[in-house]
Amino acid sequence: MPKKDTAPAILDVHWSEDMTWNLLSEVEKDDNRLVLLGKWEKKENTSRDSKITVFQQIGAVVLPESYKLNPMA
Repeated sequence: MPKKDTAPAILDVHWSEDMTWNLLSEVEKDDNRLVLLGKWEKKENTSRDSKITVFQQIGAVVLPESYKLNPMA
């Protein structure tokens, strides 16, 4: 028998211009950028965080209501 998903459903998100800029500003932060987009210069150190961890951190900032319902979504 397949496992039933007991996590709450992910809410529909209607992206506003402010939310989009907020998302971009979070991605552009140095720690997040290094993990998600890679280094600009060879001498830069990488973070020890995984991409999933960074996406969850960004989700907590950009979509706090959805994050409270299901931080792993």
